[in-house]
Amino acid sequence: MRLRPFLPAALWVGAGLIGFTVRTGAQTATSAPASAKPAAPAASASVRVTPVTSLAFSSDGKKLAVGSYSQVIIYDTSTWQQTTIFKQVVDTARTMAFQPGGSLLAVGSGLPGRTGFASVFDTNGGDKPYVYPKQGDTVESVAFSHDGKELLLGANDNRAHFYTSTSSAEGTLIDAHNGRVSAVAFSTNPGTLYVTGGMDKIVKVWVEKTGQNVCNFDQCDSGLTGLVFLNNGVQFVGSGLDGKLYWWGVSHDEKKDTYGGYFFRQFEAHPGGVYALTGSANGQRIITGGADKAVCIWNPDNGQKIREFKDGTTPVYAVALNPDGKIAAAGGPDGQVRVWDVEGNKLLTTFAPPAPVVSASTPTAKPTSSASVKSGKHS
Repeated sequence: MRLRPFLPAALWVGAGLIGFTVRTGAQTATSAPASAKPAAPAASASVRVTPVTSLAFSSDGKKLAVGSYSQVIIYDTSTWQQTTIFKQVVDTARTMAFQPGGSLLAVGSGLPGRTGFASVFDTNGGDKPYVYPKQGDTVESVAFSHDGKELLLGANDNRAHFYTSTSSAEGTLIDAHNGRVSAVAFSTNPGTLYVTGGMDKIVKVWVEKTGQNVCNFDQCDSGLTGLVFLNNGVQFVGSGLDGKLYWWGVSHDEKKDTYGGYFFRQFEAHPGGVYALTGSANGQRIITGGADKAVCIWNPDNGQKIREFKDGTTPVYAVALNPDGKIAAAGGPDGQVRVWDVEGNKLLTTFAPPAPVVSASTPTAKPTSSASVKSGKHS
């Protein structure tokens, strides 16, 4: 499960993300007519930096997907060399998730205030990406079910969608939040529960088979930025713009078929706000990044901090852990991806994805004659 990092509103202008400028001593990277006389070296030049806005490791740990403006780049984690580029991204890759045990990569994007897209790419090659029907605003969070057959997404139009297929629009519309749905997650117990969290400070718990909203949590003092289930499948962690991590749980009386909820832990993790939260595939570690420029690795069962990395110089927008939680990656507005050895407590490598070549084209949804979308105001 890979959840979208929260992007502070100040970074968005119109339909695009502001580019950051770095001053260097190199010559300006522009070309001049052949007849022109050589220009004197510039005292300084501007290099446009594209913020890293989402990250995700594949379930086998062999690939790292890096999302930024108009593109997603796949890297080979044995060499950290680029292998594939997907350019069918509208505006910015705001969130990503790899399919458990598979090669599919779900990417959320869109034009702020206008439209949202959720696309599924095959990172092993093959057909063009499948694009779900357009959302009312940008897609902020995506998650695959643990069997990789279903997809959950949250959007800036205050709605979530539960899709039962990765190649059709069959599913359920969830219209129950009063703020953008910025975090979604499936239980680690297949076919049981999923959760949605929003800028309305509410986390809602849903029964997958019936679509029933069985309990809500309102302990968070600000909007939610991430949700991750623990391995027991009934407890989960949430992160907020208030800088805190929260632990919640769901109980189920099988005889009465009734549900209850409980809140059992919270603490401050990143002063100024937690912008990104996700977990390792084995469920033994979670990773956070925030406004304080730090990246932290935690034990989700007891909340103990395992590692803290402070190599970055800017806020952290995106984080990821490889399947066993031993390799961590993070990125942000400086355009750099930093990769750490968690066990060795050291920085392994730093690289910057190449600047994108922006295309004016936007993906369109494939026709799905069998599509059946249920909608309703759930409460």
